Amino acid sequence: MLEKIYYRLHRMTSGPGEEGEYSSGYWQRRIRERAVEICRQHRGRLLDVGCGEGLFLGRMMTARPDLQVWGVDEWEGILCRAEKRTARINSGVRLLRADASELPFEDGSFDVVVCINVLFNMESISVVRSALKDMARVCRKGGRVIFDFRNSLNPLLAVKYRLAACYDPTVRGLPLNTYEPDDIREILGETNLDVAREEGMFFAVRRFAPVIMMETVKK
Repeated sequence: MLEKIYYRLHRMTSGPGEEGEYSSGYWQRRIRERAVEICRQHRGRLLDVGCGEGLFLGRMMTARPDLQVWGVDEWEGILCRAEKRTARINSGVRLLRADASELPFEDGSFDVVVCINVLFNMESISVVRSALKDMARVCRKGGRVIFDFRNSLNPLLAVKYRLAACYDPTVRGLPLNTYEPDDIREILGETNLDVAREEGMFFAVRRFAPVIMMETVKK
């Protein structure tokens, strides 16, 4: 019964054309929309780390068809879905299978690196550290690294994730991790990334917002 209610709500709150996709849902959609708003201000080469079915890439290429766009994900099957989705918009998008901590690009290859709706599915803060370090590596000096994370200071989020497997079979076996904002800022200090923008989403007080979006600049 819980699964049926969840899937009905999930479908109702998904964006047009996103219904039934693994990465669909209200929070995920709002995060994608905000990331597009931030990224459309920038030019050049953009990399989407953990691109999934290409939901962000599709929106981004529609908003800024002049961008040169790459996407990576470690799931081969989901990359096929991304290829079908993005090919309808721009056949020039490049999609590769890769781990976020071992990106197959040279240093400073991109003007913008984006990683959204991904970090909360990483196994630990040490994996997040490795991923952010490699994202910073492939970003050029003065470029942007844009990402979000789930905030451990929000007390309801821990309850939500503890119960998630009861109503959403797609998350069973996934970490669903939250992180302390200070720990994320410490990692940024280690990776030569300065915070240019920090926004709390879905709550009036940023400190306790369940999702925090960051735009950082490579020093």
